[in-house]
Amino acid sequence: MMNKIKFIFIITLTFFFNFNVNSIENKILVKVDNEIITTIDIFKETQYLIAINKNIQQLPKNQIFDIAKESLIRIKIKNKEINKYYKNINPDEDIINNIITNNAAKLGFNSLNDFNKHLSKFDLNTEIVKKRLINEILWNKLVNQKYLNKVVINKDKIKKEISLDKKIIKSYLLSEIVFNLSTGESLEKKFDDLKKQIVEKGFENTALLNSISDSSSSGGKLGWINETALNKKINEKLKNLKVKQYTKPIVISGGFLILKIDDIQKKELKIDKEKELEKRISGETNEQLKRFSLIYFNKIKKDTKIYEL
Repeated sequence: MMNKIKFIFIITLTFFFNFNVNSIENKILVKVDNEIITTIDIFKETQYLIAINKNIQQLPKNQIFDIAKESLIRIKIKNKEINKYYKNINPDEDIINNIITNNAAKLGFNSLNDFNKHLSKFDLNTEIVKKRLINEILWNKLVNQKYLNKVVINKDKIKKEISLDKKIIKSYLLSEIVFNLSTGESLEKKFDDLKKQIVEKGFENTALLNSISDSSSSGGKLGWINETALNKKINEKLKNLKVKQYTKPIVISGGFLILKIDDIQKKELKIDKEKELEKRISGETNEQLKRFSLIYFNKIKKDTKIYEL
């Protein structure tokens, strides 16, 4: 049944701009415990992914289908866990709008209005984005509550790395791929496979296909990050790379990380030691929580029954 529906879906997707959601027969494709994912759910997710990743249409249609399906499975698993702890919580509307505006800017839109116009071409609006962001905020809140006390920060080490003088600061526009190894798979073989995919499909699409990080749905995009917000290990890996180059796999909690430099900016700044210390601590805390998030998700995924019908 899945192969037949997938075939019909792919034919529909081939003529994407001539079809709408009413053109698809709605069937249950996947059950995540007691939650269902239907053909229409996957079609809408595909619309969203295409809207925020212009290069995704370069991929074969069956791969786009699989990316959308896996994205929805990830959302269902997280929502189930979120609902155990939170009921009817709505984050501040201004915070949500600011996050949407920042995300729109990352995608190259000058205003929220321009972003809305773009989304409307795919029969979407910012309400769809808001719903996803609320879930993301609640998931991060849950991760913080469970793991913040496990974060380890070496303040003395960070202080020694901070200068009081004016210095040229690098800011990196980064993308990432986070991955695990299959049973019996070597890191060398996995990295070789990823490198081939990057050559053939591009880094963004390779992240969509392979990354297990939440950033995968946006092609691994992380946005602009100052070098001062990155830990020493990451800075060492990035400092000799040029734009469009990427690191070898970096060992992290829960897997391996590849970082790509999409652009570099340099600016001269007067370093305020206290403020810089706060930024570094915040950046290191967020980085560790991100890895705990991955470990937490993998744990609950193992306890989730996923059926493809």
